[in-house]
Amino acid sequence: MNILFINHNLKGEGTYFRCFNFARHLAMRGHSVTLLTVSPDKLFSAVKTTDSGVKIIETPKFLDQHRGGWGPLDTAYKFFHVLKNKYDIIHGFDHKPNVCIPSLAGRFFHKKTLFISDWADWWTKGGISSASRLTPEIMIETHLEESIRRKADAITVISTALMKRAESLGIKKDKILNIPSGCDTENIKPVSARKTALLKRKYGIPQKKKVLEFIGFGQGDVDLLVQAFNLLRKKRRDIVLLIVGPADRNTAGIIEKSPYKEDIIATGRVSYDRIPGLTAAADIFLLPLRNNIANEARWPNKIGDYLSAGRPVVANPTGDVRHVIRKYKTGLCSAPDPRAMAEKISILLGNKRLMKKYGINALKTAKSVLSWEKLTDKLERFYKKVMTQKGRR
Repeated sequence: MNILFINHNLKGEGTYFRCFNFARHLAMRGHSVTLLTVSPDKLFSAVKTTDSGVKIIETPKFLDQHRGGWGPLDTAYKFFHVLKNKYDIIHGFDHKPNVCIPSLAGRFFHKKTLFISDWADWWTKGGISSASRLTPEIMIETHLEESIRRKADAITVISTALMKRAESLGIKKDKILNIPSGCDTENIKPVSARKTALLKRKYGIPQKKKVLEFIGFGQGDVDLLVQAFNLLRKKRRDIVLLIVGPADRNTAGIIEKSPYKEDIIATGRVSYDRIPGLTAAADIFLLPLRNNIANEARWPNKIGDYLSAGRPVVANPTGDVRHVIRKYKTGLCSAPDPRAMAEKISILLGNKRLMKKYGINALKTAKSVLSWEKLTDKLERFYKKVMTQKGRR
């Protein structure tokens, strides 16, 4: 198959990893895959590269104030690309104008092209965008988020919540594939105690301290972790909190106010090639998710990194993440408040056998249930089913 992936945000951020990992595994199976994504630094020109058999085109981000989605040059480039190039499948990741316009155009101008829409976040109607003031962009998004799914030949969703929302729009079940993002077990792996010590030294982490770690581009609920850490740190000195990713102003302020800020390490933005080393330093991974519709509908990329590293996870029981924790026994769930999280972390820190058991289960789950290879099997079968239903095979 000749497949085009159109991603709404910047290369190396958020949904890009979902796109790229599916793309590279499809390419490994002999499919021709092109990925269009927004350049993180080029304003007026496009950059073409090949990675793991995937043809990647970074489109210009001129006048894009939303980290992907609304750039006029980006949208225009993608539009003319689909006019000039014919694909069997265009898989558009999310509903933003820089995805839906070229996706629909590609299907319109090439009658045999199928358009599949990926739904990875609950944006409007109480979701991510609802925290912002009402703007023309959000009014447009409120319409696009649901209408683009109705127009698609089929859709993929990242969570049970989004699957139910799709069904509520009248989309038939056989046109929906619920498929989470996977685990990068090729690059992120458990390491020996000796190597962990070397990595701790490399990143300036005290050797004898237990590392509680959070990784993430979005840090909206990190205040829960800092408060939980403060409660734990009152009782024990053998822990540090490692926060990997770009700290927003709110997170930075919370860290600065902590009475134990000297034991909180915030790396700031890091490139993905540093993530394997940083995950290897962790003793326990933390995943705060307050109970709201945006969190209920998401599948955080970080859970794949956590499981691949073979370490236990303490998470709030929100969304499909709770099923991974409970069903496969990969860690503990706590109520989304600092005291409850501190108690669960304390239970693990006091039980090495339990930590080891959950870590083994985490790695087993990453390899046997949530590997990108196994998830790509499902995606490839879905493509073939949709093509058969539409008479394209």
